[in-house]
Amino acid sequence: MNTINDKINEKKNQKREPIYESKFSFTDANMSRVRKNPGKKVDRRFDSKIPGLCCVVKDQKINFYAWKRVPMFNRNKNTTETNVVYKKMFQWAKNTGFDCSAARDKVGEYLDKIHGTGSVAENIKLENIIREFIKNGMNGFKISDDTKTYKQKTIDQWSKLLQHYILLEGNVTKHIKDKMLAPVTYEQIIYTTPLKDLTVDELDLSHIQAFKWKMFNSKNTYNVIHAALSAVITWAIRVKIFKGSNPFLSIKKYHIERMKQKLPDDKRDAIKDYCSSKAFDYNPHFLTLAAIPLYTGCRGAEFYGLDWEKAKTQDELSKCSGWLEPGWDDLNIKSYISLYDTKNRKPFRVFLRTPLKKLFIRLRKKLYEDPNYAWCLKSRYVFPKTRYNDNFPNEHTDRNMLHYPLLDLNRRFGLIVQNAAGNDVGLYNMRMGRRTFGSQVAAEKGVEVASRALNHSSPTVTRKHYIVPDDQDLEFELPDTNSNVESIEQHRIEKLNKLK
Repeated sequence: MNTINDKINEKKNQKREPIYESKFSFTDANMSRVRKNPGKKVDRRFDSKIPGLCCVVKDQKINFYAWKRVPMFNRNKNTTETNVVYKKMFQWAKNTGFDCSAARDKVGEYLDKIHGTGSVAENIKLENIIREFIKNGMNGFKISDDTKTYKQKTIDQWSKLLQHYILLEGNVTKHIKDKMLAPVTYEQIIYTTPLKDLTVDELDLSHIQAFKWKMFNSKNTYNVIHAALSAVITWAIRVKIFKGSNPFLSIKKYHIERMKQKLPDDKRDAIKDYCSSKAFDYNPHFLTLAAIPLYTGCRGAEFYGLDWEKAKTQDELSKCSGWLEPGWDDLNIKSYISLYDTKNRKPFRVFLRTPLKKLFIRLRKKLYEDPNYAWCLKSRYVFPKTRYNDNFPNEHTDRNMLHYPLLDLNRRFGLIVQNAAGNDVGLYNMRMGRRTFGSQVAAEKGVEVASRALNHSSPTVTRKHYIVPDDQDLEFELPDTNSNVESIEQHRIEKLNKLK
């Protein structure tokens, strides 16, 4: 009798003993006895009955994880290796919907979400290649040119569009998400699977064409996404994540006809005068920015990050777009703006014309004389960043700063139009200023000089996108001369009669 009681007491005591084993059956009774192993930095335990289920024990809580061995690409070894990937599920809570029973039931759903970055044989999803590309694919040389690196603007733009339109995450709007998840019918076939859920071997021309058709009303956006996805696949092939061909190379992007536009001459001259008028004293940075493209033809991104002096370190060089060369403040000598980071990634010197030089001199003087602008003297940038009455001398301005001031400028000169949504849009912006400058130079100095002043690769580009004098070369009438039809017909009849 005593022996039976001893065994019962021994069994009760055994139940109360803490569990330190790395592998045991996940039940709520056992989980309540689990204690943190002080000898382990990450105390991970595995279910002895359910493959792919484990938990991590911390001091006050236990979290369930799903785990799977998947192929992962090792960039250092340039090979694909099998590694264990863990995906967090939820925290264990006894007698709730988050207990051991729930973990066992739901682990399969979480395991389906774990994918590797292997080859096509492992059915890698496009989603995983995109994530790897955003993380590592744009850190080195460009896919299209291994002598150049990606511009930060391109990295930001591609990452944002891939996350919003393909991965459907981040600050994506409900409109975009609903549009991308909606079925699309193309050539009598209904496509319901988003691109991100396709494996690379499933992705073919028909899926891309269906996606292109879905983006019919957003042609510009599609063209950028097309270029980004093509780079993703090409990169995956290059680093041996995927073995196959790039289907995006077989599909053309949307052709978009660029409208040739420029400001009327009177509006152009009025804006130039206004930028140098008394109004300059109240908004010196903006009016200098507004005048730059009309005098130089520079792109906005080429002068937002302009420095007063040449960058001294590589770090400063990487954070600026160019600088004012010595002599910029002397009206008696010729001087230039040296652009470091242009669209074609080549340095370019822009001649600093006298009216613009006077604006720079006036701006610098303003910083010393007006206490409200004294903080700008702490900045190396000509146009330091300011937002909502806060000043950031260590950063340069960007296009967002120009939105409302440009609207006001356009209203002043009657250059406001309504877009499709009924919102006010100004005709004049940095791009329109560049087009106006290019067209003016082409009219006065010829297309060749305009092409060089705009830093185009060839005059063909200038003729294609800008209003130039030889646009009128094909505007001619043919002489209105009629052939003698009656004489020709009579001659034919006479010839037939002779043959008879």
